[in-house]
Amino acid sequence: MKMTVLGAGQMGSAFGAPALERGHELRYWGPDWIDGPALEALAAGAPHPDLKTALPSPVETTTEMAEAVRDAELVALAVTSEGAEWVSEEAAATVPEGVPVLVFTKGCVERGGEIVPAAVRVREIFGPSHPVVVVGGPVKAIDLINRTPTQTAYGSGERAHARTLARAVETDYYLPGTTEDFLGLGLCAALKNCYAIVFGYLTGRKAPPNLLALAYGTSLGELSALVAASGGRTETAAGPAGAGDLYVTCLSGRNGDFGRLLGEDNPPEVAREKMNNATVEGLGTLPPALALARSVGLGKEELPLLYHLDDVLGGRVEPGGSSLAALLAE
Repeated sequence: MKMTVLGAGQMGSAFGAPALERGHELRYWGPDWIDGPALEALAAGAPHPDLKTALPSPVETTTEMAEAVRDAELVALAVTSEGAEWVSEEAAATVPEGVPVLVFTKGCVERGGEIVPAAVRVREIFGPSHPVVVVGGPVKAIDLINRTPTQTAYGSGERAHARTLARAVETDYYLPGTTEDFLGLGLCAALKNCYAIVFGYLTGRKAPPNLLALAYGTSLGELSALVAASGGRTETAAGPAGAGDLYVTCLSGRNGDFGRLLGEDNPPEVAREKMNNATVEGLGTLPPALALARSVGLGKEELPLLYHLDDVLGGRVEPGGSSLAALLAE
């Protein structure tokens, strides 16, 4: 199968490992000003600049969208939520009819006054002639490219579409399960990044294991409540795509790193600088997540951690002095 991956960041690039091992042809696209170094490495068969590991073989790369999708049999969207709409619109204008779309993008966007997972908006842009499948965790890009065994989740309103794509890339270490809960899977993939910041914050405050366990359990409860209130399934939040993805994201990654820096008394802007302004997905997801929560009637009483994180980032509570411990105790 000829696969085009839109975005040469960590997850999109790591996806190349199982895809190549299954014998698929890969072509990567990205804007030169964002993905230039990664595209150069992928084309040369060199280690990815962020992942420090090379794919099994060199791949074709381009910065021209029309060239990227001209003969694609699968398009994988692996850009940030901020870029998901414009990249999808550009791709949808030229991608052949009927080509399925696999969405790795995590986050929420506004749609006509509503807040929805980015994958929902992507599905609307491509239209009904393109089967759209959303990908959830738990998968760390660094582990995937290094072939660490993991189960992931592929979701589509028509489960057959998810199964078809899952079978196309399944290996002995990359094991996609499937679900019809497109909405719930997209929400879990986005929202867990916010709660990973909270968990990282407590780690930075050197919270004891009991408090960290309480924070994880509370985060999962809030995630489940927001998914259910928005029309997703609670079992999605309780399974690998929710509880599993939240767990692995809390353990490592940019969201947790940012939270830890906050917990060490760094203001948000200083924490970003110390991370060389790397993308922190939870920061972009938090405002639409709060808007979604309000739209479904969930306030501070139901989602104390999510709202408290907003207070910290908004400067209404000093990072080092915010009492998440007291908040959890309540």
